[in-house]
Amino acid sequence: MRIALPENNISKDYSSLINDFIAQICKVEKDNIVSIFLTGSFARGEATDGSDLDVWCIFNELNVETLNRVGLASRNLPVSYDKLEMNAQCLTYNEFNNKHFSKFLAYPIIFAEGVLLHGKDIASRAIQDGEIEKTYKEFLAEILLGIRHYIAVNEPAEKLTFAKIKAWVLKPLMFALRLERYSVTRSYPLTITELLKAYPTPPISAVYFANGEKWNEDIQSQRNNVLRSLHDEVANLLTRTV
Repeated sequence: MRIALPENNISKDYSSLINDFIAQICKVEKDNIVSIFLTGSFARGEATDGSDLDVWCIFNELNVETLNRVGLASRNLPVSYDKLEMNAQCLTYNEFNNKHFSKFLAYPIIFAEGVLLHGKDIASRAIQDGEIEKTYKEFLAEILLGIRHYIAVNEPAEKLTFAKIKAWVLKPLMFALRLERYSVTRSYPLTITELLKAYPTPPISAVYFANGEKWNEDIQSQRNNVLRSLHDEVANLLTRTV
């Protein structure tokens, strides 16, 4: 994992908030905490004032009392929950290495995006090509079914808002595209700007992710063409061999 916190275009000193959170956790779980690391938009340097802080807390042992302590640490930060949500995911070290959690964890993304905040770098093992392809194609398969659902139920354009499509289609698709590029170029595009430049022709999904106004305009004026383009883009990526 990387160790330096990237700069983010937000109004709050998020590094001090993270340090406050870590200090609270270490005070009550000093001998139990294995690792704390950051992923998501803050780790990529793409966060805005509306972004969540995606923090992973890995413990030797985990019970409801420990989860409550994590929750109290989140709420005790000197910023209200509605202004900045500390999205803490908690697992044991054994769970982190358990195959049953592999899809949820998406290890290649943690390996490529993670920023170590405290403790042990538990994402230090090398990732294999087959693991990368498996991860991003699982994302693609789920996304493809979602797009097919919108088409098959004739979801009206006014319900296909940018906020909805970003959350359920475009955001997970950006993870898949980043991993696909990494598998081809061995360079992981952290930001959407880097991702757009990583392809000879930028994927339409990445263009829409970067421009919500374009999505809202196009889905209203040419709904069928937009959904068809997304469907075919994802289907082609899913069947493409590296």
